[in-house]
Amino acid sequence: MPQSYLNEMTGQGPFQFNEGAERPNIIFISTDMVPPEFYYPGAMEIHTPNLDTLRNNHIFFSSACATSPLCSPSRAAYLSGRHSYITTNSERAHDGHEIHVRPSDILFPEYLKAVGYHMRHVGKSHVGAHKFTDIFTENDSPWDRWSPPWYDEDAYIAFLKNKGFNGITFKKPIQGRDLIGNEGGNFYGGWLDEQNGKAFPKNATYPAYLVDRTINTLNVRTDTDQPLYLQLDFFAPHQPFAIPSGMEEREREIRSVLSLPESYCEWQDNDCKSPWIEPRVYSIYRKNWGLHDPETVLDYRVANQLQFELIDEMIGRLFDHLKAEGLYDNTWIFLIADHGEMNGEYALIDKGAYLNPRVIRTPIFIKPPKEHTLGTHTQTIHQPVSLLDLAPTILNITGIETDARLDGTDLIETLQGTPRPKDKPILFEVWSHVIPNPCIGMTFTASDDKNYIYTFNASDEIDELYTFDDTLDRENLIETHRDLRNEAIITMHHHLTQDQRWKSYKGFLELTYPDVLTEASGDRQLFF
Repeated sequence: MPQSYLNEMTGQGPFQFNEGAERPNIIFISTDMVPPEFYYPGAMEIHTPNLDTLRNNHIFFSSACATSPLCSPSRAAYLSGRHSYITTNSERAHDGHEIHVRPSDILFPEYLKAVGYHMRHVGKSHVGAHKFTDIFTENDSPWDRWSPPWYDEDAYIAFLKNKGFNGITFKKPIQGRDLIGNEGGNFYGGWLDEQNGKAFPKNATYPAYLVDRTINTLNVRTDTDQPLYLQLDFFAPHQPFAIPSGMEEREREIRSVLSLPESYCEWQDNDCKSPWIEPRVYSIYRKNWGLHDPETVLDYRVANQLQFELIDEMIGRLFDHLKAEGLYDNTWIFLIADHGEMNGEYALIDKGAYLNPRVIRTPIFIKPPKEHTLGTHTQTIHQPVSLLDLAPTILNITGIETDARLDGTDLIETLQGTPRPKDKPILFEVWSHVIPNPCIGMTFTASDDKNYIYTFNASDEIDELYTFDDTLDRENLIETHRDLRNEAIITMHHHLTQDQRWKSYKGFLELTYPDVLTEASGDRQLFF
């Protein structure tokens, strides 16, 4: 294949493109912060018919992992296909932290643009708006922050005014306690109030606005023979929630069956102190979220589910439009979450500077074109995979090869039974969020042939070890399974030794566990 470049003038971004390969339409959809029970079959009663169709009729990776539990690091990683140097969100970064991808970084959609794709994006960025406008043209208006632009996005404000609303107000807010237990803590959204005598409907919510923009983007395309790459990044079901009118009956149904997590009740029964073996970071986050009132936690869980069901409904609107325009059958659809959510488990919500399986776990749904060899393929893959695998997958299905370092592997090869290469382990890390807490984790298959998640907490004496299987129950096995712990430490040390990017963690691991890593003893000063 002939050599090509993303920038023919400078020679930046060399790649090869099979000009005889098909250039299929691709729609890439991300949701934001989704707890595993919302998508794992049988975990709870949830109405998501469109996600159910993707899972039941196409390809579902049930054990995917983000590279970070935070928006910016996770998105920077899966868009570049590489472990990211961004280790915190911009809102709480220390001076010196990288918070945006660099102009010189290559994101996988750039290759698609270079081979002739019509590029469009709608929604959240949070990795730096400059790269998105470069890739998706000045038509894009990506917003770069964790919180939704409900109050200051001109286009959304105009969208609301056209529907007779002045903005967003809440009749029933969800609010945690402050740091000393009083009212007036963190605001988590809630139920939307009526305005001008009108109930606030679903079609005026921010997810509806994003889908309207996406449909308009499709409708104004002039060259429909040109292959399409469209990326839709929702902000939701990430809190703060915004629950509209029209979901009252569904809310009653949810409240009739939804209860507080067993782990939350254990915490309450223990005088709001942790009854589990865990690093200190968890107790600090409990103080931050302020969830001492059970009714607040229940409201949060109800609103979270309603918000996700609303997202599914909006995705269904987009799918209906694709079908009406004859685009659905011949389009690859990828649907993911950027990371997970605690959703009340262990008296925690949201995510944090820790690597619990609930915040690392994420779904990957793939719908191939109908005429593709996988077009009628239905399969659920339980083997652990990574969001890093998305970039090589999409490049491969579009006939693009690059010598650039990619840390993932093709999901289609995984689907076909190819073992994961040993030089592409599934690793994840976080440095700082509400508080700094540098830690690194991995999935690994132990000598008992079971999958586990191990986390090395560099700033705490307690590490974490969890099973990583089809159950969603999570118990830290670090104290009760010493042989597995030692096996995990040795495996992690091997991975960190193979890649210079992880040398800071490697040294810390060796200093912490010299009794386990006996071969790593000796001079520690790195003399030349």
